[in-house]
Amino acid sequence: MTQAVPSPDGLRTVHVIGRYPPPIDGQSLATLSLARLLEQDHDVKQFNMTLTNRALLSSGHSGARQTIQHYLKLKSKLKSRLRDGNPVLWANISSQPSGHWRDLMAVVPCLQPNQPVVAVVHWGNFSRIFTHWSMAASARKLVRRLDRVVVLSRELANQIEAYVPAHKLCVIPNYVPQIASEDEFRIKNENHAASSTIRVLFLSHMIKEKGCYDLLQAIGIATKQGLSLEAHFAGRWNVESDEGRFRSEIERLGLRDTVVVHGPISDRRAVAELHQTADVFALPTLLAHEAQPLAIMEALSAGTPVIVTKLPVLEALVNEEQGASLVPPRDPEAIANALVSLSNKKMWQKKSCAARKHYKAEYSPETVRQAWVDLIKNL
Repeated sequence: MTQAVPSPDGLRTVHVIGRYPPPIDGQSLATLSLARLLEQDHDVKQFNMTLTNRALLSSGHSGARQTIQHYLKLKSKLKSRLRDGNPVLWANISSQPSGHWRDLMAVVPCLQPNQPVVAVVHWGNFSRIFTHWSMAASARKLVRRLDRVVVLSRELANQIEAYVPAHKLCVIPNYVPQIASEDEFRIKNENHAASSTIRVLFLSHMIKEKGCYDLLQAIGIATKQGLSLEAHFAGRWNVESDEGRFRSEIERLGLRDTVVVHGPISDRRAVAELHQTADVFALPTLLAHEAQPLAIMEALSAGTPVIVTKLPVLEALVNEEQGASLVPPRDPEAIANALVSLSNKKMWQKKSCAARKHYKAEYSPETVRQAWVDLIKNL
């Protein structure tokens, strides 16, 4: 049995392994945020598994093979790091077949006997590892090795409760630092009250599946109905040609003077400013495996009403009473109607206050940190 080696400063050592920025995306930011959140109470050891040039990966089987090779090269370093036997928070456990076998080859063998391991699931489709023919048997075996499986919402817990014992399954949401102070929130409300133009923010991966084209069409519909809009799209492209296609659609819809395309933004202060100045945040994603997009939580923390797709995992994150307007997938008309509804000052004020209140109650650093402290204490 491996005896955990204590930290010199008396704090319990915790390893947080996973993908850290760069590149910046929801999972890498969530992993970094978790590591920083725990530093007040633990000696946190970060282990970065990011393939930094992953944007240059080949597609399909070739890209999966490159990723597996990268992880296997890290194996000796990870095994050495985990030799102390202290708890491991495994923040990039995969739900995909290639990723699952990568995990079994490159991560599981590095764990010490009886070393506490917590899987932190960032995927809305994690249940597929228990049903897919290539993963089902090994996934059940993997769960026996894990001490806890942490998911981000009760909806996600419901999806895997048949496969993970109740004493191992925990719900702890992501968190984001508060984007706006009380003074900044007050100024945001004052600015909104004085303006006749609604600033709309889309902040995510700039791919069709995230709903950026549906939102663009909705903006075209709403402007034709007389709504004064200023739309900001920020996020990275898969390939350069994607940006050209998106800009062509802006021209086709006659929205050149309405839409601002920022591209990828790595400066978190710039991201905060976009949230603070936005009147509405929109993410009409089509992806059923969305888990808990950090950009939505950032919007809530700034007191920004959100327009999101009516998917169970997103409804578990925020509902109509908590600052959201829920729309069906692939429905620009419904998005436009939501924008029109939020042009009503009283409706906007109600949603804004509800969003801010919901963030403080569920997703603030204090709330989430205590949940993690309690979990680690009981490992």
